[in-house]
Amino acid sequence: MKVSKNIVDQRREDIMKAIQENNFMSVEDLVNTFHVSPVTIRRDLQYWEDKGAIERTYGGAALLQAFIDEDEATYERNRYMKGIAKRAALMVEDGDVIFINSSMTALMLINYIRYKNVTIITNNARAINYDPDPNVTILFTGGEVRFPKKSITGDIAIATLNSITADKCFIGCSGLDKEAVTTGYMKETKVNHCMLQRTKGKRVLLCDHTKVGLSFSFQYSDYSDIHTLITDVEANEEIMDYLEEEYHLEIIKVEPAKRG
Repeated sequence: MKVSKNIVDQRREDIMKAIQENNFMSVEDLVNTFHVSPVTIRRDLQYWEDKGAIERTYGGAALLQAFIDEDEATYERNRYMKGIAKRAALMVEDGDVIFINSSMTALMLINYIRYKNVTIITNNARAINYDPDPNVTILFTGGEVRFPKKSITGDIAIATLNSITADKCFIGCSGLDKEAVTTGYMKETKVNHCMLQRTKGKRVLLCDHTKVGLSFSFQYSDYSDIHTLITDVEANEEIMDYLEEEYHLEIIKVEPAKRG
């Protein structure tokens, strides 16, 4: 069945935005994200290379120029992510040891934890670019760094997590539906699952409305390990009601962070 030009154009724009956000994307990552064949992804990358926006490399593509500016939709999504992170930070208490996974939303908690002695254990290498409150200590799991997302996975990361018991866990996802919480990155499933199992207190899922209703290839929770879901006011109400009734999740909906 022939795919419409509008669908192809939209996918190519989304691919370009993903490359801009990360500076590099592998074919494998793009296949998992957009659920199309490697041949289709390579054809889309060729389209952007012909325009001089990217350079195709072995297994992926690197950004050459800022071909597409951040649009209003991206800006608005960041506001929702910040609102979710800010609300999640209210759940952190003085003296807590917490897990944060490779989610960008979860990582934003660092900006909102203030005046509390908190230890953060994370497999998110991007945390090194943050400037936390002086009372906050950040520890990295160690392990294999996956580019461009900069998530840390592998046996070393798992071994580190298995030696720690956290008070709370804050994790994000690539998508969630009525059945499960999923990610597009296979190696992250073990890390995420391990964080959930090694947490003695609240296990909190952070997910903005753009991911609600999406399902990716690799499942790491069926909601049995989740206590609380923090999302935003635009999240699909049917799915939220189902999760609340079927799994008895505490669901917190937040407004987007203020502009500016």
